[in-house]
Amino acid sequence: MSKPPELRSLDQLLSLADNGDYLPDLLSRIEANNVEMRQFAQDFASSAKGKITLTIDMKTDRFGQVELVIEDKIVGPKPPKHKAVGWLTGDGALTTHNPAQSRMEVRDVGGHRELRTAE
Repeated sequence: MSKPPELRSLDQLLSLADNGDYLPDLLSRIEANNVEMRQFAQDFASSAKGKITLTIDMKTDRFGQVELVIEDKIVGPKPPKHKAVGWLTGDGALTTHNPAQSRMEVRDVGGHRELRTAE
């Protein structure tokens, strides 16, 4: 009498779901997320973070039949938050100029400058 095959790896368990359609779909969505993460890293010149969560709920009856319910969540990178810098004035208003720094005006001093070489 031959021994029935045993499922010994996670991908074998996942391949049971939806008559074999679940695992290829999951892998396709993971690849799409990988492409999104790479593009994000290039667009923002930084690293990209993602997360894959896989939950397998198992239920066994008294005869040994096991029911697997598989749920997944694939999260891609989040765009960076929009930032700005401003300063508060003495009366609580917001300004784009640092009130602690004096305003430096650029002025033309005129005249003629002579360029010389070091001797």
